[in-house]
Amino acid sequence: MQLTIAKRLKLPINAIKVAIDSGEAYAQLAIDAELVKEHNVTVSPTLIFNEGRQRLNGNVGYRVIEANIRELLHNPAGE
Repeated sequence: MQLTIAKRLKLPINAIKVAIDSGEAYAQLAIDAELVKEHNVTVSPTLIFNEGRQRLNGNVGYRVIEANIRELLHNPAGE
């Protein structure tokens, strides 16, 4: 099923198969699962910034996301 969707989206099927067959894809899923626990993620989507000190949960508008990212990128360290 996933490969059918990947084909429709014109994704690199061979690279996807290699990642699955090598275990890399499953390893990345395991890392994601650990991060979910570490950061107490209980809703989707959740965006976590600033080493976990800032989070946006649920249905957040793109302007709010953009404003948060701009602040993180353009403010001096320690501010």
